[in-house]
Amino acid sequence: MTKPKEKGPDRTAKIVSTLRLWQEDENATIAHTTEVVGKSKNQLVKLLMEIIRHDSIMHHRVQQFMIDSLTTTTITLTPEELGEVWELVEKHIAMERRTIGYGEELTRLCTQLVHKHLLAYLLTDEEKHDKLLTQLEDFKKKIHPYA
Repeated sequence: MTKPKEKGPDRTAKIVSTLRLWQEDENATIAHTTEVVGKSKNQLVKLLMEIIRHDSIMHHRVQQFMIDSLTTTTITLTPEELGEVWELVEKHIAMERRTIGYGEELTRLCTQLVHKHLLAYLLTDEEKHDKLLTQLEDFKKKIHPYA
């Protein structure tokens, strides 16, 4: 027998509670990666830990944004707000897609294992950026269907 899903305020409270727990783990990750960076003399280990630390900082910010949007601040996005920057967003979409091309080309060219793994990381991140921008494009279509 499955447990019934929480509804309304109970669900919101559960989401906020879980996000706060996740934030605690992100904070622990930030502290732990900082410790590893401080103790390691290896530049590759330091680089990877710094990447993870930076990502955890951003995760914490996104989680806080979500908490705030559920507890204190409504998320808004108007066609005018998006229109003010849309030309710049489109330029950035083109830039991200170029960088994906660089990553794909370098993935074919590079043979060193460390380079291949670092390129895979970079390519994944560039694809993530492209996805975020595509989501922004989707928001634009939803708030202004004739845009």
